[in-house]
Amino acid sequence: MKCFSKWLFLCFAFVVMASAGCKKVSSDTSLLVLNVTPYFGNDPIVSNRSYRTASGDSVNFSRTSFYISNIQLTATDGTTYSDSGYILITPYNFQSVIAGSIPVGNYKSISFNVGVAPSLNHLDPSIYSGGALANQGPTMHFTSNTDGYIFMAVEGMADSTNSNGRPNKAFSYHIGTDSLLRTVNLPDHSVAPYNAVFTAAGAQLMTINIVADFSRLLGSVNIPANPVSNTTDHVLIADTLASHIPLMFRYQ
Repeated sequence: MKCFSKWLFLCFAFVVMASAGCKKVSSDTSLLVLNVTPYFGNDPIVSNRSYRTASGDSVNFSRTSFYISNIQLTATDGTTYSDSGYILITPYNFQSVIAGSIPVGNYKSISFNVGVAPSLNHLDPSIYSGGALANQGPTMHFTSNTDGYIFMAVEGMADSTNSNGRPNKAFSYHIGTDSLLRTVNLPDHSVAPYNAVFTAAGAQLMTINIVADFSRLLGSVNIPANPVSNTTDHVLIADTLASHIPLMFRYQ
């Protein structure tokens, strides 16, 4: 699977570079590519595989989707580059997304929000086509514009008996609303244990590999006892999950 994913990415990179003109890539800019892989602890999330949570529940996943917005890169000289747009991430095994055009240079860290900024969150989803990064129509939204976008949607099955390890009860967590927008700050990649900078060269790709670890999102939540939250109907569970979001991302 990894070899196949790498082959797909090489094809993806070729297409991106072939279309660099329409992406406004020049000798002064580079394309930022985010490779996002969903994990559960140290294991990639794959279809029809069960995972054990910290509370002892056996779970599998049918959906792991979330919005990334307000991406900010910090250069080795301390300067920053940011973009206020948003991108819908729907990884299942592996996903590459073009996160925009960035100035050439050496970068040491990345931060981003999970969710959509309040200034965009309540626009009519039928007419808004995306931020500067996204350039795409929204596909995760609560039924009311008052509630806005679903920042993160996690769905699957859990073992309601907590004994036989066979997930048999559906769970669904839709996290949103302005108050649950969360910021992720990944560490300095130029120091140990990474000891490498991200280099954006002219008219080339700069790739950052990121893991979204859903074991950290779920933490010790008792899923069979609390299987559903659309945020406003089960506020405590939504607040708990949102508090885990800044902890669930790491470099790969």
